[in-house]
Amino acid sequence: MRQVDFYFHDSCLSRQSIRLLAKDVEAAYPSWTVTVHPLTDQDIERLGFSVLPVVLINGQTVATGMPSKEWLLRKVTDSNQRDQ
Repeated sequence: MRQVDFYFHDSCLSRQSIRLLAKDVEAAYPSWTVTVHPLTDQDIERLGFSVLPVVLINGQTVATGMPSKEWLLRKVTDSNQRDQ
């Protein structure tokens, strides 16, 4: 699986930054699936997230809060190399 998921509260102040970060990952790894998930209060409760934003790579949480672009791209690179 080659996927990065970004989850955030739909009214979060960092939502624009998360969307930009997702675009950066998409540009760097066009063969990966990058999905942005704006969540409502009900979604957050149903999914059980205690901290947002959260970033998952291949279904595993790699960051909570707002990671730096460089750090996240390194994480995706590491995961990409393990998959090959």
